[in-house]
Amino acid sequence: MKSITLATAAAVFMFASASHHAASAAPQALALIDSAGEVQFQCHDGACAVTLTAFCLQQERGMPATGHAYGFAPTDQVRLVGIRPDGSRVELDAGEELAIQSARRQLAVKLSLPASRMAELGLASITIEVGRDVTLLPEAEANDPNPITESEVAVVQSVLRRVGTRVVESDPVNLGAARWLQKMGNRLPEKRQLPVESRRQFLDDARARVRKAGLSDAEQAAAEDLLAVCEVRTDLGQFDRLRQCFEREHDTLLWRLNVDYWLAVDHGS
Repeated sequence: MKSITLATAAAVFMFASASHHAASAAPQALALIDSAGEVQFQCHDGACAVTLTAFCLQQERGMPATGHAYGFAPTDQVRLVGIRPDGSRVELDAGEELAIQSARRQLAVKLSLPASRMAELGLASITIEVGRDVTLLPEAEANDPNPITESEVAVVQSVLRRVGTRVVESDPVNLGAARWLQKMGNRLPEKRQLPVESRRQFLDDARARVRKAGLSDAEQAAAEDLLAVCEVRTDLGQFDRLRQCFEREHDTLLWRLNVDYWLAVDHGS
């Protein structure tokens, strides 16, 4: 794992300051990390949802508040598939069907579809696959003193998104571990802890899955280390839920990658 340098700490401080002053304006555009295959939505409490990995493309704009609405720009690298009870599959329009909201600052977004819409479409489940260069733009709000302009969008979707892809993919170990943690976290209840025995069974299954996930040896070792860390920290009561620890470790990895991206942009890479 990378250590955070003095330059990184300074960048984090400048970003936090910018976020504070820009709180009432449109938040930053986000890059959605490629999903490395299909990810299945989990259905409960009247909705089917999945949380995906993201990072900030605009350091000068503020972090999104939890629940801020976003939209795809565009959807050509997003594949949303509905699966019927008989196993047949139908491709859906992700831009039309999904609600997208920031989940944890700029580092994760939640995509959801109401269970009522699933029933209307006759679907048993849905999956999503995200490509390499997907951008999310904040939805416009009334009386925004500093909305994102067309020229900003053009730069974000071209230059900045390509730099972002190059930077995060240059650290495949942390990226792979973070993406895998997010996938495992999606399989856990969002608001309740598993009983101890169920938690043990989940971790045993996760260890078996990581060995079959197609990760490199280094990515697999990093993921297994994070599983062990979260098992201990949850058992010790440092986290109320295993998913909470997964999310914390995921966000730590993504924060470092996001800082690497800001530094690359600052240095004109």
